[in-house]
Amino acid sequence: MRLLDRYVLREQLLSLLAGLFFFVSVFIIVDVFEKIDTYLDNHVPVLTVVTFYLVSIPGIVIQVLPMAMLLSCLLALGQIGRQNELTAMQTAGIGIGRIAAPLYVLAASVSALVFVVNEVALPPLNAQRSRIYRVEIKKQAPEGASVRANLAYLGRDGRTFLIRSYNISAQEMREVVIQEISQHTLTGRIDAESARWENGRWVFRRGFVRRFDREGEHAAEFQELVIPGLLETPRDFAEAEEDPKALSYWELESYIQRLRQSGSRIEKYLVELYLKISFPLTNFIVVVIGTALALRVRRGGLAISFGLSVFISFIYYAFIRTGQALGHTGTLPPLLAAWIGNIVFGVLALELFRRARRGI
Repeated sequence: MRLLDRYVLREQLLSLLAGLFFFVSVFIIVDVFEKIDTYLDNHVPVLTVVTFYLVSIPGIVIQVLPMAMLLSCLLALGQIGRQNELTAMQTAGIGIGRIAAPLYVLAASVSALVFVVNEVALPPLNAQRSRIYRVEIKKQAPEGASVRANLAYLGRDGRTFLIRSYNISAQEMREVVIQEISQHTLTGRIDAESARWENGRWVFRRGFVRRFDREGEHAAEFQELVIPGLLETPRDFAEAEEDPKALSYWELESYIQRLRQSGSRIEKYLVELYLKISFPLTNFIVVVIGTALALRVRRGGLAISFGLSVFISFIYYAFIRTGQALGHTGTLPPLLAAWIGNIVFGVLALELFRRARRGI
């Protein structure tokens, strides 16, 4: 059986590499034509463009991988089927599940690998890609080069910072407002002319502390104030606001917790959090679908396999993006929005596999 496994895996891996090369190349070519005016108008050096796409390749691979996995599965089993080897295997008493077992193991491994890459490699690469496009291609000023103006920062423990200007090198704020929110209610507000990082803590100067309760507003003036339990550091204010694509699962979960404490809407970020788990699983689901289809259509050629993979992948992606959009607007619960594509196609995969086993 080990020889059979190696044979099936070899056929799929060769097809997978060819499919990835094709789909990634098409993706890059289309993107180049979409951005060609930007490159020419800003006189972007060729080396910068090449670097931009080299950094983008891991993210592109993750996006097109389900399509390539489906195509490779159809091609591998189709090649075996055209040579009547599938019939010989079944005649020898090898079940469909056993024939496809190495493909399922590979698909599960790929799904796990995609999750790990999403957690470890993609966040810094996405941040670098965004910086290259914004600074070196679009010629915009680097974010946070020296002074950040009109900064809004969502802090911990329900605090929101509104800062007129923040000097990164001096680690100093000007015209600071801190709103403290608990259970969607404004409970306090601190206004200060300035704040400076001194001896590992923020020191606020010349302002007012206001507290709000059922009895009304209570205000007290201060010349110098240190807020106990304030965990934010200068690095927090120096960096741009969080982009879900530039965060790992655990970082995004922490950010959502801060959003929840501040009373902000979290539906959009919850959808992105759940997608970090659901999207890698598409690689396994499409292989189950591809296995069932390949076993039913054994003599399909390259054109049929390519057409099926593109068509199924297009519909699958449409379900994922539609669920994502509906989740962002709050029309669907975030969990359902992120998993709706996998639920629909997972059921389809199980039904197709059941029919393939029964020869329906």
